[in-house]
Amino acid sequence: MIKPQIAVIGSGLLLENQKEYSLAKELGEGLIDKGYRILCGGLGGVMTAVCEGAKTSPNYSEGSTIGILPTLDRDLVNPFIDICIATGLSMARNQVIIASSEIVIAIGGGAGTLSELAFAWQLNKPIITLRDTGGWSSKLSDQKIDDSRIDTINSVDKVSEVLELISTILEEK
Repeated sequence: MIKPQIAVIGSGLLLENQKEYSLAKELGEGLIDKGYRILCGGLGGVMTAVCEGAKTSPNYSEGSTIGILPTLDRDLVNPFIDICIATGLSMARNQVIIASSEIVIAIGGGAGTLSELAFAWQLNKPIITLRDTGGWSSKLSDQKIDDSRIDTINSVDKVSEVLELISTILEEK
């Protein structure tokens, strides 16, 4: 059986001393604890934090963190990525990340995150945001992007709630 692939998106500019970095690390560990794989953009900020956290899980195994790079330069990948896919697609790689995932989780984020959220909405992927992490995750909490779907973006306050919601969503599929 293929492990569920969970996309984690958010600011690439996040610093280690920010609370969102700690949340992303906690999320990474929790996702691996539950037996999921992590898909991300493979660069810094949220992408580094979630993969760093993944490697602290006792359930971690090689191949659990997958980075989809926007460039062909594999040297740009963060040090916590196991599988690096260098696309050369620039921002179009955002669609690859979303299309390859079962569920999308957003922490903060700017324009790149907004594009990923829009792709997730259009591809009918379940979206979960951590509500008070700033950026588009906060702006779109509990909102609809447009009327093409009847649901709203799921928003929660804690990593434990993200993990519970993922389990519920996957059970319903």
